[in-house]
Formats: sequence, structure tokens, C-alpha cells
Amino acid sequence: MTNFRDQNLPILRIHYAFALLCGTCMLLSSCSSSTKSVELAQQNVEQFHSQLNSEQYTAVYAACDEKFHQATSESDFVKLLEAVHRKLGNVQQSNLRNTGVAWFAGQGATVTLVYQTKFAEGTGMEKFVWHIKDNGAALYGYNINSNELVTK
Repeated sequence: MTNFRDQNLPILRIHYAFALLCGTCMLLSSCSSSTKSVELAQQNVEQFHSQLNSEQYTAVYAACDEKFHQATSESDFVKLLEAVHRKLGNVQQSNLRNTGVAWFAGQGATVTLVYQTKFAEGTGMEKFVWHIKDNGAALYGYNINSNELVTK
């Protein structure tokens, strides 16, 4: 008597190997894409800090994501950046502490970067959220925690 399950075993192994190969390729391509997204976001943090140091607050806001514009008015964001610069001074050094990448079908990715930043007059923990789409990064969220920002 012939066992039909045993005859299908080589075909199942081929399907399993193919599925494993496809999954590995997808994982490797997403890692490469994640690395590029993080690098793009890091470059935009450098630009943000440069614009903060040169008091180009409206330019920072203009480059933000549309959802950021819906959540925060230009005048409120400019006031925040003015206060950061007035109380903490120029950015002197930023050390990346944490990264995170999230993908959303059809909407691109978000990259979250957390920096320990040394300013001329204090320190702060900055959290940037960047919307990555079409090889560009737009600021989606910004938060800073600093004792000097509150107490000065």
C-alpha cells in the first residue's frame, strides 16, 4: 500500500525552504532600509540643531510634517525653540542614546531618536520623531526634558 503523505514530503520541504528564503530576503532588505532611514533621521537632527543654533525657528517649523502642523501652531513651536535657545544656548554635543523604527503600510516609516544633548548653558534629553517617506524626513514630533529649561 502506498502512503501519499510520504510522496508529498519532498514538495513540502521545497515549499518550506522557499518560504524561509523569502522571509530571510525580506528581513535583510528591511534591515538595510531601516539603516538608511535612521541615517537620514540623524542627518536631519544635525540640521535641526544647526537651525536652532542660528535661530532659524520658522524654517524648522516649515520643514515639519503636515501632522505636526495640525498638532502645533507655528507660533507655539517658535516660542518653544526660542525658550530652548535662550535658556540653554547653542548645542555643543549630542550623543545618540536610543533609536526605534516603525513601518506603516503605504505611509512610510517613523524613526525615533533620543539624544543626550549638551548645550552651552545646560543639558537636555531630546526625543525626535521623524516621518520617513520618499527618501525624505520630516519632523513628526519633538520633546525636550531639561531641568535648566524649567528652572532658568
